[in-house]
Amino acid sequence: MKVIEQDTINFIKAHINERPRYKLAQRMGVSVKFLYKILHDCNCKIEHKRPVPQPDKKRDEQITKLYPDHSVREIAVIVGCHPSTVGKAAKRLKLTHSEETIERLKKNSLANLKKAYDKATIGKRVKSWQRTMQMEKFRVISCIPQQTKFKFSEMPIKSYHAKYHLINKYGYFAFEGEPYILGYDRNTRRMDEEFYKNKYGFSFEEDEECQED
Repeated sequence: MKVIEQDTINFIKAHINERPRYKLAQRMGVSVKFLYKILHDCNCKIEHKRPVPQPDKKRDEQITKLYPDHSVREIAVIVGCHPSTVGKAAKRLKLTHSEETIERLKKNSLANLKKAYDKATIGKRVKSWQRTMQMEKFRVISCIPQQTKFKFSEMPIKSYHAKYHLINKYGYFAFEGEPYILGYDRNTRRMDEEFYKNKYGFSFEEDEECQED
């Protein structure tokens, strides 16, 4: 178990209200959980309110000057900040676009919407998605780490339902990592297993304890 020196604990207690706390934890080489343990054990006075950042006056002046004739995204590129920062400043300063800018932004929005639903664009997206799916299936089969969060079922949905019908109703049991193998024992109500072998590709194995009997 890692031993934390008293000097480290004292420093954390003195700087416990620094934000963000996870950076304080990183700097001191401890976990955030340990930081809050110190809070609890030492009854440190904690400030729950985050400090409100002061507006950047120079940036506000730039945004105020540009806002009537530019979109939020355009201003963000010019000023060098995130679009949400521009949006918040515009709301705080009660800024509005000029009528010409509003009309231009509407036209751009409609053009982008038409482009998004264009058959050629949709076709490209579908082909790209299909290629990605094929590559991901190959990675799964080859035991290579996936590059997306796509999840693939181990078997077709009809096979899955048939398998769990046998398990839940007739007492068969599954084997981890072997989706197409079902086991049975003396408590299983045996079905026409040949049917399930031929239709779904299942195989059936007797429990070892039954074999010993």
